[in-house]
Amino acid sequence: LQYFQLCCCSDNKIIGFICGTRTNNFREECMTTHDPLGSLLAIHSVVVTQEYRRQGVATEMMKQYLEHAQQRQNDNNNISSIILLAKENLLGFYVKCGFRVNCPSPIMHGDDLWYELEKVIRCKKEETESWFCKTEQFKRPYLEVKPYLEEHKEWMVRLRNQEGRCITSGYRVDNQGKPGGGGLMFLAAKNYEEALSIVLQDPLIVNDCVEWTLNGWNSQIGDIELR
Repeated sequence: LQYFQLCCCSDNKIIGFICGTRTNNFREECMTTHDPLGSLLAIHSVVVTQEYRRQGVATEMMKQYLEHAQQRQNDNNNISSIILLAKENLLGFYVKCGFRVNCPSPIMHGDDLWYELEKVIRCKKEETESWFCKTEQFKRPYLEVKPYLEEHKEWMVRLRNQEGRCITSGYRVDNQGKPGGGGLMFLAAKNYEEALSIVLQDPLIVNDCVEWTLNGWNSQIGDIELR
């Protein structure tokens, strides 16, 4: 029951559930079998009773389910991706939950076309990747930069949730917790060129808000792990 989640209301009435199994190959056969060592977590059903639909229940269920899967990955459970099938009318919902649409699925259920969606789970850099560090300072007044800070945050969320990038960003503060030390980003990439191509998409850089520098990071003691 590791990948079966119930949702109950205040009087313990069951109003929804999500279920899934693990597999190494997303095929029709995985709908009825479970491989406890599979690297893929296949979600088969996301169900909410009629009277509780369109109230945010499915979104909250999915949020908690994904957090649980992420925690299992953090505990070295080796889940690399969460995958599912959905009809066209539900693609927007799953994209908002952090999934990306891969392709029309060859798996058939009835006459309707189904689409394969995926959410990559990743906290550690790949063996073929290295760490890179971007530092930055505002070059324009804060009020001019502020709108692009929100774009920057949305961009970061997309990189992490939809592209599975191992990346984090924030800003440095003084001993009073006040900002002013500048921004700091860590990301994993295969080489400097790949890291640079990612960084150049940052809305803060695209809109000429910051002076910045990108460097590689060679760890001497310990290592970096992102969550």
